Amino acid sequence: MDQDEVRVLAAAEFTRRMRAGKLRGGFQLDDWQISEPYEAQVRGLRGTERLLVVDFVPRGEARARGHFKLSVAVDPDTGVADMLR
Repeated sequence: MDQDEVRVLAAAEFTRRMRAGKLRGGFQLDDWQISEPYEAQVRGLRGTERLLVVDFVPRGEARARGHFKLSVAVDPDTGVADMLR
């Protein structure tokens, strides 16, 4: 799985999570800066795994109020994506 595929899977999961419970049009992916995937150890229910992580950082006005990010981990073997806490 190449980095573009990982970014697409991560963006799809991020969009799905962010749109849940939001009014129509209340979430725009373009308002977020998307990082390049990087490998990290992630602890989950199945123990610690090496997964590819993509960070989403708000652009513009939201960033000025304080830096924060949301991250999505993608298993490169299965393509399963999940948002991290």
